[in-house]
Amino acid sequence: MHILSKSTYIKGLQCEKALYMTKKHPYLRDRLSIEQRAKFQRGTDVGILAQQYFPGGVNMTPNSPSQFPRRVKETMEKLHNPDINVMYEAVFQHNDTLIMVDILVRDGDQWKAIEVKSSLKLSTTYYNDAALQYYVLHGCGVPLSDFQLMYLNAGYVKQGPIDVRQLFQLVSAMDYAREQEATIAANVERLKQVVALPHAPQVVVGPHCNDPYPCDFRGHCWRNIPQEDPNVPYSIDFKALFAQAPDPKPRRIAYLNPLFYRPAVPELDGTRPYQEMMLAFALSGDQEPNGNTLWDCFDDHSRWQEGLDVMEARLRYYDLVVTFTPNEHLGYKVFNLSEVLQNAEMFHPLLKDGFSLQHTAAAVFHDLKLFEHSRIIVEALTQDLLSYEQAKKDLIAENEVVKSIYQHFFK
Repeated sequence: MHILSKSTYIKGLQCEKALYMTKKHPYLRDRLSIEQRAKFQRGTDVGILAQQYFPGGVNMTPNSPSQFPRRVKETMEKLHNPDINVMYEAVFQHNDTLIMVDILVRDGDQWKAIEVKSSLKLSTTYYNDAALQYYVLHGCGVPLSDFQLMYLNAGYVKQGPIDVRQLFQLVSAMDYAREQEATIAANVERLKQVVALPHAPQVVVGPHCNDPYPCDFRGHCWRNIPQEDPNVPYSIDFKALFAQAPDPKPRRIAYLNPLFYRPAVPELDGTRPYQEMMLAFALSGDQEPNGNTLWDCFDDHSRWQEGLDVMEARLRYYDLVVTFTPNEHLGYKVFNLSEVLQNAEMFHPLLKDGFSLQHTAAAVFHDLKLFEHSRIIVEALTQDLLSYEQAKKDLIAENEVVKSIYQHFFK
């Protein structure tokens, strides 16, 4: 069996301890958040869609890890079969390192390898991923004409059915991969030695715990680090805070919690990859019937622009709009609590994990427990009536928290 893979190699470059823990103590991983699971699913969905760019391929995806050795053998056999022109998830292994190439396309007497990314731009990490795959393919004797990275075209506008030829763009990573081959070989040997250690290497926690990806073992590694008691009061520069207070004091205040959706692959005509669409908003204020207005297009996302129009019309009644979510449609009236509190250098142990509404509310109101905001998005996309109703309740509950935080500091 293999020792390294694409994911464990990248993980090892980020942190050797994380690599060791993944291989030896995977049960100590942190629980995946809803947002992380959604990102993984998004990558899978985009990868499957990218296969339409090169249709008619043979899918080599193993059903389980135990099938890896057999798939390696079958891949090599199909590599020399003149009737096979495209393979998906072709499996290769060299020097105890296993890779699955997203798309492999015959190019005359050679092959073109393609790694698919569900992003609008390419990072160094993506190029390192490609370089590792090139190292394995070269080691397996695969004649390569090119190694390309495929990613989403930010300028693509959907009109009718998805045009994969326009949705995706390709760039060669071959020169980079060749230049990095010796470095990759040295890294592979070093990381194999890490896995063979009798105990986890000692690595001090730091910025690398979240760069380039949030570490799976952050909870384990940080558990014994002395931290301030989460129940102690937050610290904040009140002078800087009150300097940002609305002046003159507004008479009519609205509290707004919008819910946005940014699909990687555009769903509606006229939209681009990752274009922000509003699925719903909760609005609280003295001009709202019963104190609250809730608008949503959970059952018909094509109405998202209508939602913006409704929101902007409602907001004309108010002198100030308090929110925790930046929004370009709010104009000069917006009072972004997140930005204001950060400018006032608010600090609390819980904010080390991110300046979200969830963490901020827990820091200000010790006994308040909020769910992940990502959960509301999942509820809103389920096409299930009960989930829709729960999403509406959760959105209003969040907006009440926004209101409570504002009034805590400015009333």
